[in-house]
Amino acid sequence: MTRRPAERDSKRQIFSAAATEFAERGYEAAGVDRIADRARVNKAMIYYHFASKQGLYTEVLRDMFGAVGARARALADGDAPAEQKLDAWIETIVDEASQRPWFPPIMLRELASGLVHMDPDTLSLLTAIYSGVRDIIVQGQQEGVFRDVDPLLTHLTIMPAVMAFFVRERALAKPSKNSLAAARPLAAARTRDEFLHHMQHAVRGMLRRD
Repeated sequence: MTRRPAERDSKRQIFSAAATEFAERGYEAAGVDRIADRARVNKAMIYYHFASKQGLYTEVLRDMFGAVGARARALADGDAPAEQKLDAWIETIVDEASQRPWFPPIMLRELASGLVHMDPDTLSLLTAIYSGVRDIIVQGQQEGVFRDVDPLLTHLTIMPAVMAFFVRERALAKPSKNSLAAARPLAAARTRDEFLHHMQHAVRGMLRRD
């Protein structure tokens, strides 16, 4: 059944409000009432669109994982050299995270909790992100340009840095007496492109055989 425009709009409003709520408070402390207030909808609309708080949280996670995983798989399956693919993979992660400023704090909280709120299907989407960079690294090793490294440990080196960068920038955007804005030189902001180029250069240097 085709949803009416008003229904689609309310679903987008709820999604956006929930993403903000989960980013600020985490899953356990996030409140359905507050999400409804943020979205300016009746609480019943949340259950109509997403069935439960867990269902809404899962949708927020899958939005990011699905977008990154699809792009990562397309890159890995392409014909470009491994180094070019690696740069594009890092740009994909940074680009998708910058479009979803709510996601990095959610992901860091979820990792700290032990991924307890993820069902198997959501975890499989997360795994797909890793499988893309794994295949790119293996290709680079076969091409003789990447040294013998563990793809998983490499992935775990890259992803936390991306998450931490965007969490930091989010904190700087909301200064308070206890924020990074009070701590020099940590308060100096960096642009997305500065960070992207730094990460691409650093990861190439980490992986190159020479």
